Amino acid sequence: MVTRELWKRELCEAGARIYQYRVRTYGQVEADLLNERYARCNGLAVELHEPLTRARGGSIVDPANTVAICRSCHRWVHDNPEAATKVGLLESPKV
Repeated sequence: MVTRELWKRELCEAGARIYQYRVRTYGQVEADLLNERYARCNGLAVELHEPLTRARGGSIVDPANTVAICRSCHRWVHDNPEAATKVGLLESPKV
């Protein structure tokens, strides 16, 4: 399933969301500096990320619960869970 999805969705679906979050939060100049300082999105998806993780009740085999993502953006999601939730890259369990 992962290979099939990455074949269909070869571009990172998170980079633009992360960059826009940085612009809204820090301003354009600081967002550009952050992009230079830290590894940035290279635009190519190499992994699938689950916004609703298995620990929170999600499924890795549900393509609707995946985001095609580059390694740099995936690292950012897990290093910044509060911000990732704000941009829709992490979800809380559905009650």
